[in-house]
Amino acid sequence: MVLDILEDIGVNESTISAAARSFARTAQKKKNRLKEKLEEEKQDAYYRLLKQGVLRSSVLDSIYENLQARYTAEAQQIADDLKFQIGFLGDDAIVGDGSGEYKYPYNPDYSLDYAGRYYAVYNYYMAMSDAKVRFALFQADTVAPNYLGDFYSTLYDRLKSYAEYS
Repeated sequence: MVLDILEDIGVNESTISAAARSFARTAQKKKNRLKEKLEEEKQDAYYRLLKQGVLRSSVLDSIYENLQARYTAEAQQIADDLKFQIGFLGDDAIVGDGSGEYKYPYNPDYSLDYAGRYYAVYNYYMAMSDAKVRFALFQADTVAPNYLGDFYSTLYDRLKSYAEYS
């Protein structure tokens, strides 16, 4: 998948961590769906005007401009959300020094038992101060479900309760 949304926020894919790249993939999927919706709406407008016999009027251009403006605004919102998520990771958004040190989520230690993995992920997320943002980032985490196995739902419920009561 081409992550052209990173260009929208001025970030190079090779300089971001796996967690930031995961957020970028999710945002890119949203942007791609938005683009598909734009093309469908343009096509619908074209055929609707063709059916009405007014295709050669400036109405189609006006409709296209309105649709494009709405798409641009919504795509910018997705990019702004991504920029916030990557910014929230702080220094962790930048690719590490390549030392090979185990650190979740960039280089998770699969030699740990599931309880050890649980605490590694728990400590990673509890280092974040805002419970609602912490829970949102955990939900977007693509590494955690496989890494934690059955413990994923336990941590999910715990972080969710923190977010609800904060």
